[in-house]
Amino acid sequence: MHYHIITIFPEIFDSFLSTSLIARAREDEKIFVDLINPREYCTDKNRQIDDEPYGGGAGMLMKAQPVIDSIKDVVNRIQNPESRNKKTKVVLLNPSEVIYDQQMAHTLVDEYADIVLICGRYEGIDERVKLRCEQEYGDDFAVVSLWPYVTLGGETPAMVMIESTARLVPGVIKEEISRQDESYRPEHNMTNIEYPQYTRPQQVEWFDVPEVLLSGHHEEIRKWREN
Repeated sequence: MHYHIITIFPEIFDSFLSTSLIARAREDEKIFVDLINPREYCTDKNRQIDDEPYGGGAGMLMKAQPVIDSIKDVVNRIQNPESRNKKTKVVLLNPSEVIYDQQMAHTLVDEYADIVLICGRYEGIDERVKLRCEQEYGDDFAVVSLWPYVTLGGETPAMVMIESTARLVPGVIKEEISRQDESYRPEHNMTNIEYPQYTRPQQVEWFDVPEVLLSGHHEEIRKWREN
């Protein structure tokens, strides 16, 4: 899986990309991550990425053309000789009726080799970025929100999408059962929640580990976990 993140604050991703399983997955070349700053596509000498909205209103908007040009450049450079049956998904992280979930994570991993994540900032991005992407990429473009709340920008939602999809890439999580036996599984229509789990010591304050987990009776443990 190859992620292409369009952001005016690429430094936000420094710690995220260099920590834990994401760092290891990059080192093992299970996933690849590129950071693209649309400010580099501004044509004025000050590289101004934002401007006041037409019609008035609070805040500033990210300008359309630098973002459009950065997306076009990324898509034009994407080549997947080993994944020629897969496509590129372009995602604008923005308030939307389309809410990101585990099913979408599975779809992205199963059907796409490259994901372009567009991170807005300030009051958002000029609407013409969305219109241009809809025209150019059709069903391979989506405006996606994590949930009905607003963040300062698209970078944090982008990290969520990267973590939730990267962990589905074979080899990123070494224990395959960890991916199969978890909450929100497709075969359960995304409605299941994983069973409670416990580790040592046997008692913490006045809370004990359930007796069935200490029994060694695998079938009873399976039934308990299923229930």
